[in-house]
Amino acid sequence: MTQIQHLFRGKPSPLQNHPDLTSAINKSETEELNVLHDHIEGDEVSNKIHHGGLQRVIHYYPLEHYQYWQTLYPETPFLPGSIGENISAFGLLEKNVCIGDIYQIGEVLCTVTEPRKPCATINHKYEINSFARLIQATARTGWFYKVLVTGKMRVNDQVLLRERPYPKLTLESCILALLVNPDRTHLDLMANNEVLSENWRRPAREFLKTGQLPDDRKRLGEI
Repeated sequence: MTQIQHLFRGKPSPLQNHPDLTSAINKSETEELNVLHDHIEGDEVSNKIHHGGLQRVIHYYPLEHYQYWQTLYPETPFLPGSIGENISAFGLLEKNVCIGDIYQIGEVLCTVTEPRKPCATINHKYEINSFARLIQATARTGWFYKVLVTGKMRVNDQVLLRERPYPKLTLESCILALLVNPDRTHLDLMANNEVLSENWRRPAREFLKTGQLPDDRKRLGEI
């Protein structure tokens, strides 16, 4: 059984070590979230071009990943909520969650729309070069939900799987197929899936046409 351990919300603020950069990656812990169709009450994004929207209302990040990063970088504190998520819990991972999964979380009914694509903000937040690239390469990105039924979710609420229409499209397989090791068969499934966000379907279609993966070095802060 998966049960919410932490809930977070936050508004844009300057990064501690980079006051010239504003981000909503830093969240404050709360006992309850009021989830609407297009946003979470009290939760905002800084860059509305690349963040937010109906396909990315709720951000989930597994607590297991914090344990992994802490082992990999023992001198850096990795605290739940610090990677910008709204929900942290044990049990759900990119390898066992699929695009289109419908979950009941408290009063909220929501569907998985895409894995997260980390950007250079994460590198700056943790002061780790190419951290965003490593998050991609290890498929420890977290993911987003679209809201189907609004309501409240609270700490200790269960996260219950209601439907799994696309069992072949695990989040891990999508991340690896598009961002790590291109797989035409899988990219074709992604390009033709109506639930997967256009943010992922478009580059899948482009690869199938051109044979080239998207050049995301600028977004990852590598150029």
